[in-house]
Amino acid sequence: MPRKRAIRNKYAILLRAVVVTFIAVLSAVELPKFWTEDDGFAFYAFDVGQADAFLFHLPEGENILIDAGTRQAGPGLVSRLKRLGVNKIDIAVATHPHEDHIGGMVHVLRAFPVGKFWDSGYNHGSETQRDMLAALRDKRIPYTRPKAGFKETIGGVSIEVLAPVKQIRGSESDANNNSVVLRVAYGNVSFLMTGDMEREERRSVGKFPRANVLKLAHHGSSNGSDEKMLREVSPDVVILSYGRGNSYGHPHPEVTALIRKFGPRSYATEGGEIKITTDGRSLRVRQR
Repeated sequence: MPRKRAIRNKYAILLRAVVVTFIAVLSAVELPKFWTEDDGFAFYAFDVGQADAFLFHLPEGENILIDAGTRQAGPGLVSRLKRLGVNKIDIAVATHPHEDHIGGMVHVLRAFPVGKFWDSGYNHGSETQRDMLAALRDKRIPYTRPKAGFKETIGGVSIEVLAPVKQIRGSESDANNNSVVLRVAYGNVSFLMTGDMEREERRSVGKFPRANVLKLAHHGSSNGSDEKMLREVSPDVVILSYGRGNSYGHPHPEVTALIRKFGPRSYATEGGEIKITTDGRSLRVRQR
């Protein structure tokens, strides 16, 4: 073989090896996933097991986090937020002080600058709640307890607090029945976020507004939703957050029957993370 040809073959083999190695490394690394201009408004329902954690990424770059899963899920949630390109939380919301909603909040508060914090105001007295409140104090994050009727506009998106209407005492779960309930609207598309609201808080709200996307209350529990609410909200899409094979039997048969009756598209976090994007006129739902 002539010397020049041998040298060319040698370099070709070397280049091929470098390319193969590069592709292998690239395949093994999960690259950051950022929003694109086409996404506009994006909503994420995270798979955090038998727990709640949701993110609204607004068209002008603001982020609203509603709940943060369990303490165990906290580090994974922080990693996922960073991979999505989140570098700040403009509004963090703790719907109520149960561990499956605020356990991971300490990790979030330590990992990101937070503009303001909304809380139900219900004192559960748990170590998890004390740790969260201590983190808020340490970072001097503004803290409010918005009630029904409170409204705020951020990044072209309107937020309305529907509950708590009043403090509820003596129910089967007062913590659940004092959940922060929000309606988030962008253009003609709206989301109803219900925390773990049960019968007593549902009745205190009265009539619910129409919403395109409904996060069903209390992980699909029978005490979280009823026919009246589904009829009033008339959602196109419902989101359920629960863990695979959970011991609570979520979602309950009564709720799955309601979904079948009213016919919205149904997505559950047990099947993986759910992403909804909208331009303010139509919805696109994806699940991975």
